[in-house]
Amino acid sequence: MADYNQGLYKSWVPKPVQLLLIVVFTFFILSMNPINAGNIGLMVGDLGTMQEYLVMANFATFIGMGASIPLILRAKLRFRSKEIMVFSLAVTALLSFVIGTTNSPELIIASSFLMGFLKMLMLMEFILPLMFILTPDGKRGKFYSVFYPFSIVTGNISGYYFAKLAYETTWQYPHLLTAGLCLLLIMISLLFQHNQRFARKMPLFQIDWLSVVFFAGTFLFMSYFLSFGKTLNWFDARNIRISFWGSLISFVLLTLRQLQLKRSYISFGIFTKSNVKSGLIMLLFMGVFLGSSSLQNTFTVGILGYDIVTNASLNLMMIPGVILAGVIAYFWFKNEWPIKMFIFSGFAAFFLNSVMMYFMMVNEFNYEGWLMPMFFKGYGLSAIYIAVWFYILDKLELEPMLQAIGLVLVFRSFVATAVFSSFFSWLQYQFQWESVNNLAVYLDGNLMPSQVALSGYKNIQLNAILAANKKIYGLICIAAIGMMIYVLQHHFGKLRFSRFRWTKARFNGALRERKTKLLRETLEKIEDAAGAPL
Repeated sequence: MADYNQGLYKSWVPKPVQLLLIVVFTFFILSMNPINAGNIGLMVGDLGTMQEYLVMANFATFIGMGASIPLILRAKLRFRSKEIMVFSLAVTALLSFVIGTTNSPELIIASSFLMGFLKMLMLMEFILPLMFILTPDGKRGKFYSVFYPFSIVTGNISGYYFAKLAYETTWQYPHLLTAGLCLLLIMISLLFQHNQRFARKMPLFQIDWLSVVFFAGTFLFMSYFLSFGKTLNWFDARNIRISFWGSLISFVLLTLRQLQLKRSYISFGIFTKSNVKSGLIMLLFMGVFLGSSSLQNTFTVGILGYDIVTNASLNLMMIPGVILAGVIAYFWFKNEWPIKMFIFSGFAAFFLNSVMMYFMMVNEFNYEGWLMPMFFKGYGLSAIYIAVWFYILDKLELEPMLQAIGLVLVFRSFVATAVFSSFFSWLQYQFQWESVNNLAVYLDGNLMPSQVALSGYKNIQLNAILAANKKIYGLICIAAIGMMIYVLQHHFGKLRFSRFRWTKARFNGALRERKTKLLRETLEKIEDAAGAPL
């Protein structure tokens, strides 16, 4: 047993230093994103490429993370923790350097997928120790209430400073800085991490790499379909038709492949459970709210004229709401209260955010006015991430959970968000043209000088964008009301009251009939024995 060590660091490293190193590594790994959303505008202008390529690269990161999750346990049983960290950090440094120096959007997409794949391998090395440190009693809800707010806050802070750094220098500099930080973390790993194994060494030959290819192909084809659909006019374009059928065929092959394997790469068994299906529905509705971020960016950049730093600073306003949701969730799970009302509070917060955004669609808006809507957005995002993720994975064993969690993560972080982002982008275009046609009747270009006419056209365009956003946020508010009703009527693992009441009444009625029958039979026997009626 001396050859095995389920910790991360050598025995001579003090416990406080070990905890500090775990927090520092987790912070930097969460911050390592191949595509920073705030820098996409700078990358598009400098590379001279379409924005859709970079959006697809951002999606490819989540697809890579989902593809690596089923392999985490096997990789951990085959390699030492130091070997996983050093190799992953070295390749991540190389890929970050490639993204910062290449002009090929296809290479950026491939690098983003691989970075996401390695990021999840590294992250799991620290999630397991953190889980035992934060929740020694093994309660996942308390761990999620700490980890998810920490990861969201880390993403918002790092996104802001990377956007600020790119704005003051160039968009390549954050990627080169990431490569340098990876090299620094490699040196720390070589110095402090032990050389012992986590458990008995297991071979890698049981991994079915063909299933990994089918999994990646399914969602990469889908990401192309959702990223370029509006630009290429959907099924009128040959590439869109290829991506659609490629995604469908890859998924069918992935499913058939799992039926032939003794040790499957992906397990679909948990998707028959009611809590998983209900949780996926709630994650899909959360994609409605997350997909509206594109509308917010259109408003802040296109109407209010914010630069990338100011736009990224709006995410910092989410931090108080994120932390509040984490604190409430911690005490909620500590007291083991039913999670229905906590999930309801998350969707209610998103509803309030959508209502405020509906009334904020004006040409001039004060920067301080973003405080409340972003607070509610942060609370809703953190609350739903914590509670719904806990509800989906509740009472699942480790191995089937790891085999299916990749699909759930990709569904949460990519599919739900991408579907509604693409849908809102198309809907905004349709509503915008409708508004332009409605406003054009008030403009006669023949009666005005050309400059005044151009100014009038610009105002019509801006008002059309505002009107389109307003309509979409109105639809989101209606969807939010429907989602809150769904949460209120859902049983969350318990019998519905109406069903219980009906069952209890039926049982009591049957019991009364049985007692009456027995009493009648007893009286008849007594009357027969006495020879006279009682």
